[in-house]
Amino acid sequence: MKEQVEQVLGPLGARAWVHAVDLDTGSEVGYGEYGLVALASVFKVPVLVELFRRFGDGRLSPAERLDVPASGRSAGPTGLSVMADPIELSLRDLAYWMMSVSDNAATDILVGLLGVDAINATLRELGLTRTRVDGTCDDLYQTMYEDVPEGAGPEAMRAARAVDPERTQHSGTPREVTRLLAAIWRDEAAGPGECAEMRRILGLQAWPHRLRAGFTEPGARVSAKTGTLPFWRNEAGVVEVDGGRYAVAVFLRTEDHRYRQPAADACVGTLGRLAVDHLRSSDELVWSADHLRSRRSGARRPGTVRAATPEAIQEQASRLGAEIWLHARDLDTGESVGIGENTPVVTASVFKVPVALELARQSAAGEIDLTQRVTVPAEGKVPSPYGLAAHRDHVVVSYRDLAQLMMVISDNVATDLVLDRVGKDRVAALLAELGLEGTAVPQNCAEIVGTVAEDLGEAYGDDERELVAVPLERLRTLRALDPAQTCRTTPEEITRLLAGIWREEAAAPQACALVRGWMGAQIWPHRLSSGFPGDDVVISGKTGTLPLIRNEAGVLEFRDGGRYAVGVFTRAADPTPNAPHLDALIGWAAAEAVAQLRGERH
Repeated sequence: MKEQVEQVLGPLGARAWVHAVDLDTGSEVGYGEYGLVALASVFKVPVLVELFRRFGDGRLSPAERLDVPASGRSAGPTGLSVMADPIELSLRDLAYWMMSVSDNAATDILVGLLGVDAINATLRELGLTRTRVDGTCDDLYQTMYEDVPEGAGPEAMRAARAVDPERTQHSGTPREVTRLLAAIWRDEAAGPGECAEMRRILGLQAWPHRLRAGFTEPGARVSAKTGTLPFWRNEAGVVEVDGGRYAVAVFLRTEDHRYRQPAADACVGTLGRLAVDHLRSSDELVWSADHLRSRRSGARRPGTVRAATPEAIQEQASRLGAEIWLHARDLDTGESVGIGENTPVVTASVFKVPVALELARQSAAGEIDLTQRVTVPAEGKVPSPYGLAAHRDHVVVSYRDLAQLMMVISDNVATDLVLDRVGKDRVAALLAELGLEGTAVPQNCAEIVGTVAEDLGEAYGDDERELVAVPLERLRTLRALDPAQTCRTTPEEITRLLAGIWREEAAAPQACALVRGWMGAQIWPHRLSSGFPGDDVVISGKTGTLPLIRNEAGVLEFRDGGRYAVGVFTRAADPTPNAPHLDALIGWAAAEAVAQLRGERH
């Protein structure tokens, strides 16, 4: 495996530490697996274990409730860290947020409750002698504030304690991380019930762009935890594929300190795949490094010096097995580029943009108090891959934070509560007022998911993996995939709506600012954002996903002042639920369309 790993790492100029173990046979493979690494947020797995051990022995109750104030929360880009109002929830639901979206505020509440001494004592009891948890997320970031003064360059960041495995707050080795995961999967880290719940929570992680990107088989399942720091891109988890179970840990250090590094993210999946295929002990199963690189890169730029034309973008989409509809608009000049831009398309969750705008408009008009709190019960919720649907207990949350959840992680439960509050009729009136005749929101999330279940004659939980056995011809007949029978728009109209929000023409300035803020906090890095590596572009977006459907619409703001609204809508010919090459197509196509508007050459 060593030669293949180094082939993959070569173009990135990166270093890696990898370990994988077959949970059933005990066979293992590694590359630098005994080396000390900065865990970053992978340290949250030991926190999870200590918490659930206490649930198991009765020292803590999983249903114990906390009312978390808005002030004093640890900083972070997701979860409670970015919610604006107090929230009341249970300890086990705090654990969900810590793992699903790597919520720093939730993590630090739990670390403070448990204590680092107890977490480390449990690690030693489980035989992990080199893994340590020496503080909270906030403690880690405080060292970065001290070591990297404002305006300091990459060299200061490179010398920071936080990114040095010997001096950072949280460190370990890949081999010990897989040992901890193995203990969870073998019911050795805690009682069987507690281990089962930890496995459930790890299976709900939101990020698809690292380890999961290496395992695209329809039946593959990845339950994992990411970790990110400047220079570091990590993920550790358990891969279940073709009847096998493999604990995998991949730690990657690049020479680039910037946040958006799609090639490095994809490399994590590539290296995890290499390790698992070596464990499967078949020459036919061990992919070549070149093949792995081609999978991870997804869409490739055509070999021309100019930005791809609309025709070239369509050709590339066709080669990748997808139809594409696109519109990009310069918000300042009005110039645009399109591919079938007036064609009706299924919005999927992109419909949440006009819902958010109507909520913000009603707030600005004094009709809704966004700080009003709502009790969301534990039962009877609309299915959703992320967010409130995953809660074991009821939660008390404000409308403002429901909107945040709706836009940031596309939470279906939050969406339907917001839409019920503002009213479909008011959303329809908003769209009519803005002249968006081809855009409509006739259904909420529960109704969309319900039509899929009705059309298939079986239960459906808004998880494409449930449909892997459904023939493609049957999927194509779903009402949820017909623009005439579900939420819809056109690429041109969605960029017109976004332009109105960014120019403050679609609503009062404070309402437009709210929507821009919600869209700017979206967590997904694998579609629109993947086309704009580095940190030079501010990206605000909203994804949409249904069987065969992958979309994203958003606004790109460049440092030179250029602002571009983009809507990309795709429909796949292959029903495979995990298709990183099609996710990457969205970012690539958007980048090419914007490059045309900017007159850029490659």
